[in-house]
Amino acid sequence: MPRVTKEGFSLKELLARLNQEAARLAGSLPSLKGAAGEKKGLGLSFPPPGGAASLLYFLAVPVLLALLALFSPAASGTLFFPLLSFWLDVMLFCGALGVLRMAKIRFDRFHWVVMGLVFAGVTASFLIQLASRDFIYCWDYANYITRQYEAEQAFLLGPAAGLGQIFSTLADDYTSYINLFTEFPFCLTDHTPDAYAASLMVSVFPTLLLLLAGLVEKLGQIFGAANRRLFFVLALSITAACPFLRLPAALAQPDWFGLIFAFAILLLTVDYRFERTDLARWAVLFLATEVLILTRRWYLYFIVGYYFSYALLVVLGGVRQLREGRRAEAMARFKRLALFGAGSVLLMTLLLWPIVQHILSYDYAQRYIAYNVGGLLTELYYQSFRLGLFNLALMVLGLRMAFQKGKQPLAGMMVCYLAVSILLFTRVQNMGAHQTLLLVPGYFALIIVGVAALSELAAHRQKLLWGGWACLMVLSLTVRLSPLTIVALPEPIVEAIDIQFTQLDDLIYDRTDRPGIEALAEWIDANCAEGEQAYIIPHSMPYNPDVFLNYALPEKPLEGKICFGFGVAGTQNFPVEIFDAKYVITADPFPWCYEVSDVAERLNNCFLQETEGYFAQVATFDMGNGTVFTVWQRTQPADRGQAERFLAAFAAEDAQFPEMFSQVIESWCAQRGL
Repeated sequence: MPRVTKEGFSLKELLARLNQEAARLAGSLPSLKGAAGEKKGLGLSFPPPGGAASLLYFLAVPVLLALLALFSPAASGTLFFPLLSFWLDVMLFCGALGVLRMAKIRFDRFHWVVMGLVFAGVTASFLIQLASRDFIYCWDYANYITRQYEAEQAFLLGPAAGLGQIFSTLADDYTSYINLFTEFPFCLTDHTPDAYAASLMVSVFPTLLLLLAGLVEKLGQIFGAANRRLFFVLALSITAACPFLRLPAALAQPDWFGLIFAFAILLLTVDYRFERTDLARWAVLFLATEVLILTRRWYLYFIVGYYFSYALLVVLGGVRQLREGRRAEAMARFKRLALFGAGSVLLMTLLLWPIVQHILSYDYAQRYIAYNVGGLLTELYYQSFRLGLFNLALMVLGLRMAFQKGKQPLAGMMVCYLAVSILLFTRVQNMGAHQTLLLVPGYFALIIVGVAALSELAAHRQKLLWGGWACLMVLSLTVRLSPLTIVALPEPIVEAIDIQFTQLDDLIYDRTDRPGIEALAEWIDANCAEGEQAYIIPHSMPYNPDVFLNYALPEKPLEGKICFGFGVAGTQNFPVEIFDAKYVITADPFPWCYEVSDVAERLNNCFLQETEGYFAQVATFDMGNGTVFTVWQRTQPADRGQAERFLAAFAAEDAQFPEMFSQVIESWCAQRGL
């Protein structure tokens, strides 16, 4: 141990001791075989070096946290949640190392250096983009931030209250369990939404990148990629820099957290056909699948599509064995597959029964009809734009290489999974950019194989290959990551295109109207006493109640003073709050409702016809971009006649969702004796 003086540890001795420990650990790492033969390097495994001692260390942390909560309740309120989050992040990373070990993936020093450079490059571009915009987080883009604040407040009351709050949301569409992993390093920031988005690069991206690198190496092994180092650099950087991988994170949606488990599933199944009983592999597959369901409900489409295609591949392989006369092997394969499949479904149903019950009782196709904007053909059109010509070309090259290498079943499984997932999803709705993540494992698998083919084709033209790669990296890392990103275009190109769509994108990506938003929000705060509310009618991306509620996060000065709003038929009840609000606020021209439907605009038109005798104009606010907000104060209480006139404007929606329109209005009237 370093010498202790009155001033503390000797810095020189401490550094020397740390160097000795680092050298000892590096020397204890096993020598691993790479593509080119025996290599000494950073071949990590789980448990980490140290074996049982390291495992005991990891298991001891929860015990120490429990003791902290028991003997120091005051300290546990502020320390328990961050320490728990840090421990879970470390365990998740070590679990990923365990998956790589199970998949027989070994990295040497070269692989770790490449991963470090890719991580640094992608993270730097990500942080630069966050710093160069002024985005106000609303709707889905504020859900997890709000959940994080709520979890922190709950943990301040104690570990039991905090964990209770986390587990109470497991049956919700937005669960809080991801917040267990994102609290660190968010707890060290100023708690702004941008800080939350940035913290995802520490809490999520390292483990995700590790497993993505494992998938690259695994597919390189299976397809016998030539020049493995060149292939690894190209494949990992091209996939990690993919804009639609980073887009949800840039909007504070940690949905890409689920890709950690999706990549783990691919790694453990891509070359495993139940030819042997592997209980450890089965347990990890089950756990990864269960956690993936908890991440976001729509990952079920990946699970159904992939496992269906995977089971089909295993069965067809067994049928081929039967034809070859290997009946015993085939029947054993079928039995193992049935045992794993049936056991997993049964156990998962029991453990996740509240979620299963909600899915079975909720008609997603009917409730999400506003998001069904064209079905299958429209979705294929959108997906082609999201992939881009280069990635589509790589996928075609990958399919071609699979046929050349005799790997048609593996490529067919990926295509089948993509087709089934898209087909099932579009029976309910079309995908947003974040939901495209459920297709990313299949896309990336084909792209990686395509890169292997490209590296072979360009083996003698490496200067041209590196030049093209550099251009692609610049284009990929400068793509504008906005809620309206459909085509992956770099920032300068988006700014050069002057059409209504890009004008709208400019407005929401970098809010030059923030002074007007703040002025209106401050007016509402000053003029609404406790218990009084303002109703803001616009409900599109440029302007909606969340914009005014969240403009100053983590502070919410208008909490309880503005209503949620109304803009999506089928998921949001008719807003009877408009009848009780002290102020009703509208905008001219009415903001373009690109995202969902026109119900908010119809509500606005109906309101303007009802102002005479009920409302008086009291204030206007110019946003500086051509939009002017008008504040109307209610002067006459709403009556039944006014409520019925509003309902008449939504006759079609009422016929489809009476429980969300006429029944809600009738209940409001009954409560007021109207």
